[in-house]
Amino acid sequence: MKKIIIIVSVIIIVLGGYFVYQGIFGKKDSSYSIVSVVKGEVIQNVSVTGTVIPAQEVDLQFENQGKIKEIEVIVGNQVQIGQVLVKLDTSELSAQLQANQAALDIAQAKLDQILLGNRPEDIQVYKTAVINAEVEVSNKEQALIDVQTNAANGLDDAYEDALDAIKTAYTAADQALLITFQGIRKEYFNGTSQLDSNVKEKENIAQNDLSAAKTHLDTAETDLTNDNIDAALDEMESAAASIRSALAYIRAALDDPSVSDRVSLTDKTSIDTERSNIDSQSVNLTSAEQTISSTKITNQNSINTAQSNLETAKTALEKAQNELTLREAGPRQADIDLAQAGVNQAKANISQIQAKISKTILRAPVNGIITDIEKEKGEIALVNSVIVSMISSGCFQIEANVSETEVAKVELWDRVEMTLDALGPDEKFVGQIIKIDPAETVVSGVIYYKVTSVFNAEDERIKPGMTVNLDIQTEKKENVLYLPYYLIKEKNGDKYVLVMENNEVKEKIIEIGLEGENSIEIISGLEEGESIVVEN
Repeated sequence: MKKIIIIVSVIIIVLGGYFVYQGIFGKKDSSYSIVSVVKGEVIQNVSVTGTVIPAQEVDLQFENQGKIKEIEVIVGNQVQIGQVLVKLDTSELSAQLQANQAALDIAQAKLDQILLGNRPEDIQVYKTAVINAEVEVSNKEQALIDVQTNAANGLDDAYEDALDAIKTAYTAADQALLITFQGIRKEYFNGTSQLDSNVKEKENIAQNDLSAAKTHLDTAETDLTNDNIDAALDEMESAAASIRSALAYIRAALDDPSVSDRVSLTDKTSIDTERSNIDSQSVNLTSAEQTISSTKITNQNSINTAQSNLETAKTALEKAQNELTLREAGPRQADIDLAQAGVNQAKANISQIQAKISKTILRAPVNGIITDIEKEKGEIALVNSVIVSMISSGCFQIEANVSETEVAKVELWDRVEMTLDALGPDEKFVGQIIKIDPAETVVSGVIYYKVTSVFNAEDERIKPGMTVNLDIQTEKKENVLYLPYYLIKEKNGDKYVLVMENNEVKEKIIEIGLEGENSIEIISGLEEGESIVVEN
């Protein structure tokens, strides 16, 4: 027995030690928990405290301006709560509603199309576009090659023509020097006078320039490069100008009195003829040079155009390939989100128009008697102008002050849930806002606006002066994504939540909408069922 007690004691000690160790050194509970994004309703309330007062005459008015279409009561009529009193014309709003409904249909169709993805025949269209674009690139590449080849051939032709012009000019220049200076100069200016020396000097300069041109011409003929032909062309133009200058000088020298009486007309004519030939060759050389220059410019323009066409074709091919890749990959989440946002916006626009249409009907907020009707059918009902007055058959109303920061949220006929301190929080009453004073009320230096509401049902326990707690329902959205407000964080002006991705907590930017008392609408950035990390 003693042995058994010892064994049990050892077991207890071991187990106790294990649990103590786990408590101190073991794995701690996770520092976070998970909340799922769900759909539901988000209600925005303005909560205030008011006081029960005796019922007074109620002045009824429209929130929006419009033309009165129907007045369905007369002074003295007994009316019931919710009974239609006055209707405004809704033709313009109905047209807007139809337009927004059409916009919703288009947005929904676009979303459906994105979600559906692309059919095989649609994919084939984009594949065909890629093939066509590839053919176009190939065509433009060949066109560029053809243009470059034609440009090279055209420039070669221009240089060949220029080389021929240089050869012809050299022959003419050499002949001019031979005829003029070897014949006429030796005949008339072979002495030692100053005039003879000047003529010989002009001859030497011309001979030297022509010799230099011949050297470049020989080089160009031996090595047919464009640079060599350009150099020969320049030298030949310079030599032609030098020879023409020499011919002009010797022609003028023939008229000098020292020789003029023995100069023959044939010699003068011969010099004039050679001068004319040299002028013609100069023109030909200049024309060849201009042809080369214009051919280069034309070629470059043609190549630039072909290159540009090729780049355009390549860009079109890249775009077609990207489109095909995009279509084959299916819809992107960003495209789905954008299309869904379009649907949401269209629905919001419809809700706004429907809300405006609902406000074109003036209903009795309480049971009572019509005491006055300020307008007639066909007249314009101005914003916040009294249309109908009535006396409530009930006994009481509730007056409450709403701060200037909250009053913009409150509208006529907003639903109100109420409790009275005297009756306890379990006794709940329902009513609606029937009046919003346009003038402010200052309480302890703070600006408020008085609102009046009524009970939808009478209760003999309600007495004047009782304190009423009002929750004014200013806006409500149903079937929307929402999260508790404490999960929403903010940084650099962006709203975000913490999500779990690949076992790692990450920040995710979201867009929020209506803010309720305990929850906030999620417009974009999250999906239903997505897990949100809650830091413990």
